[in-house]
Amino acid sequence: MKLSHVSLAALMAAATLSFGANAAAYEGNSGKVTFHGQVVDSPCNLAPGQDGMDVKVDFGQLSQSQLNKGVTTAQTFELKLQNCGLTDSTGTTKTAEITFNSADQISGKNLLKTNGLATGLAIGINDITFGTPAAIAGLVDGDNTLVYTAVAQKADIATDVTPGDFSASTNFLISYK
Repeated sequence: MKLSHVSLAALMAAATLSFGANAAAYEGNSGKVTFHGQVVDSPCNLAPGQDGMDVKVDFGQLSQSQLNKGVTTAQTFELKLQNCGLTDSTGTTKTAEITFNSADQISGKNLLKTNGLATGLAIGINDITFGTPAAIAGLVDGDNTLVYTAVAQKADIATDVTPGDFSASTNFLISYK
């Protein structure tokens, strides 16, 4: 009988230490990792994040007086296509074109209006026409980098740019044939 009281006491002590050790293991940081993506019928993968699917172009601080004098500021950005398989089993190579679209296009101009406190400012992308497909030259099997130049400029000669934060956005679609 004495042995069972000792065994019970030892078991209780071991359980208490075990619960305390488990509690200590949970101290610190915890979080969650969520995995997501999209399967598309395309010969290339568009790089995730800043390299392709969610590109952010930072113009930094622009001089109001320079913009009002007609000076433009350019920033390049890249879209990265990965693991392209453009050549099929018959040796036929697919071609591609890209279309930039935005509801914020300034009517009659190939520019995007900006949102925010700054007014009179517009964003353009060199060598493209919004809403019109443009051929993508030089694509190869493997990885490809498409380079574009965005330009911040005065939206209209008659309207001065005012200071403040600004943003603009455009969607793009790459189609393969």
